[in-house]
Amino acid sequence: MTKNSDSLTPESDARVLSAALRKLCLPKWLWRSGVVAATIFVWIWLAKQILTFGNLIRYDGLEPLGEQVVSFMTRFNPYLWIGVIVILSLILLSVLRTWLKASVMRGRASIVSVSTVQQLAQNLSVDGVDVFKWVWRHEEGPVTVGDLRRTRDQIRSGRVRKLAMARAQHRALEEVLAAKPAHPIDAIQTPEAIQPVGLSEPRLEPIVSNLEPKIEPELKQKPDPRDDSIPTLKTKQ
Repeated sequence: MTKNSDSLTPESDARVLSAALRKLCLPKWLWRSGVVAATIFVWIWLAKQILTFGNLIRYDGLEPLGEQVVSFMTRFNPYLWIGVIVILSLILLSVLRTWLKASVMRGRASIVSVSTVQQLAQNLSVDGVDVFKWVWRHEEGPVTVGDLRRTRDQIRSGRVRKLAMARAQHRALEEVLAAKPAHPIDAIQTPEAIQPVGLSEPRLEPIVSNLEPKIEPELKQKPDPRDDSIPTLKTKQ
């Protein structure tokens, strides 16, 4: 039975998504809480054992170095092991924090079943489903827990109102474009090429005609090299 109606609000959509997230994430939350609690309990027990071990240590073997050295190490001994415990605690917290972040990221990447998505679609309003589709990119893969978290956060931040405003702005632009007459490409006249005044192409005919009378006499007066005779020398008898 669908519950999409005008009575549903973004607040109700956020509550529906929060309930679905609690149902999906509760087993992982219990698992993480159990691991963290067990780690802390074991570490407290180990820290007590380390302190007990440190209190049993005696520095009598340092007597050749002097009684002052032995007395100093005896007084400093509790602080030494407390420092060791602090350093190990910081290392343990860093490792535990890294594991917790990786577990949360794996949980957000968990795929949501088809039945859960169908139930959400029935319980969400039309605007809630619209935001859900806006957040989820179906080309990248199935719906994940992270998509549900982002949908809830977007609904709480007013994404429904922003999407409605964006659609109204898009419709306004489409109406303006539809009202304006179209300008066909054939009606656009391209200006003809205008030749600048005074830059006409030079005429070469008079120059060639003026050169012809000068060239022809020179060609006529030039002797033919084939008519030249070879001069001979006369010898005296």
